[in-house]
Amino acid sequence: MYGRKTRVFWWAASGGKGRRGALAAFSAFAAAMLPACSGCQVDIERSTATHADGVYRGLLVGGTEPDGAFVVARRARAPGDEELVFVSLAEGERRTCSLGKAALYTAIQPYPGFAGAEPRVDARPARILTIEGDLGAESGDLRVFDASCAERLRVPSVAVAVWPRPTVSLTQDANGNLEAYVARTTSGEVVTIDPWAGSVHTISENASFWTYSYDKFWVIEGGSLVVRDRDGKISQTAGAGVTEIAIAPFGDEVAYVDGNGLWVLKLGESGPMAIPTPAAPCKPEYLTSSPLKLAYREDCAAGVLAVLDRQTGDERVFGSGVTSVRSYGFQGSSWLFFEREEPGKKRELWAVLEAGEPVLVGTDPKLDLGIRSHEEGFLFTLDHDGTTGTLGKWTLEGGFTPLLEGYAGGGAGLSSSYFAALADVKEDVGTLVVFNRATLAEALRVPRVHRQTPWFSQQAPALGYVHDWDDTLGAGTLTAWIPATEQQIDIDTGVTEFEEFIWPEPGIVYAVCTPERAGLWTAYPDL
Repeated sequence: MYGRKTRVFWWAASGGKGRRGALAAFSAFAAAMLPACSGCQVDIERSTATHADGVYRGLLVGGTEPDGAFVVARRARAPGDEELVFVSLAEGERRTCSLGKAALYTAIQPYPGFAGAEPRVDARPARILTIEGDLGAESGDLRVFDASCAERLRVPSVAVAVWPRPTVSLTQDANGNLEAYVARTTSGEVVTIDPWAGSVHTISENASFWTYSYDKFWVIEGGSLVVRDRDGKISQTAGAGVTEIAIAPFGDEVAYVDGNGLWVLKLGESGPMAIPTPAAPCKPEYLTSSPLKLAYREDCAAGVLAVLDRQTGDERVFGSGVTSVRSYGFQGSSWLFFEREEPGKKRELWAVLEAGEPVLVGTDPKLDLGIRSHEEGFLFTLDHDGTTGTLGKWTLEGGFTPLLEGYAGGGAGLSSSYFAALADVKEDVGTLVVFNRATLAEALRVPRVHRQTPWFSQQAPALGYVHDWDDTLGAGTLTAWIPATEQQIDIDTGVTEFEEFIWPEPGIVYAVCTPERAGLWTAYPDL
């Protein structure tokens, strides 16, 4: 979903953190561009006309069998005035309608098939969900529209969650198909919403916290932890004055903190088990599933990290000042990384291999993309001053070796062969540097790339980005890099953002803001 940077609507929608130039995964589009023959070249054919005129941003592609492929996006009506619109991508059809003001929005999307299978496309009519209001609103009516922009349902006063909590989640049936949406109203009701039946079902009342996981609703109601099934029926309750919960992998137990300390509740058992701590605890989180390990601060005020092996009961304590902890499996071994900060000292990043002792990785870390690895070890950013730092590789034996100075962030998306980095960034524009993940050799360098545009395919080795960025226009040249053919294909100029669609055939839709060509355009690979 799209919205302000610190608020999200639905975790599964691209651009949920408000990325400028919200680039979708190349996936099927990139896969279609990989030729089977050696030496083949890829061409990309651009549409001869726009699908809709105007200046757009926040593109979200959707599609269903009855309504075809479509785009939901914000369209400028006047400076500082936008409306949300539906734009059909059906061939030969120029159809646009207004969805009104929306702070956040989502839509049903086709999903890529796996192992060569056809994309999964919903056979039901399209439904678009919005939170009514201006961008940045803390609440608004949830509205459900069809492909003609007719309102089908309205849920009054839904609360907008603060990142990383989702405003709207979803439930799925046994086949992984969308069944219903879940949201919380400002009055504390947790409700499920069937956008096709036009019905709303109350799961919980007076909820201060909720999450849906492992086919269950985990809710804090009146200070108690309440576990409910998909219909809202209570299966278990525990605690008094509950403030935090953490759900174990597979959903068979939950850890929580209440006014009496830290507890673990195994579902199906009569009551919870106390986890003794020397002081008031906080921040429970499960790190691994095999063996199951629970991390927490056994002294919240001092930030003392403890990790409990739930199978053996063994506990390890790692000192004070810990601000975050993460686990990572690498080459058959289990690693623990934690950050700590003490008054008057630099922030520190520490690593623990299996049952070994903590080893200092470096100071002033920036784990912007979590823990990343390469064939020999890990990639970290150290000496970060709040804007840039030094990207380098780290091994237990060799320590930290710098790789790129002035590192300001990485590209998004997944690639098993490459990773992207932005360096020397000024006003969101910098140099894109792509490294081979195995050798750490530089594979591509492109100047004047907007920092939020590089995006790797999730299914094929391809990278999209917008370069030659014009700060005045707020746009640049959209390019696709195809490592298999060693091509850099310029698709169009004056581009602000783009998104992929995988059905009914692979392609991309992108927004151009150049006055004489402003609108939504499409492009397709031609092999």
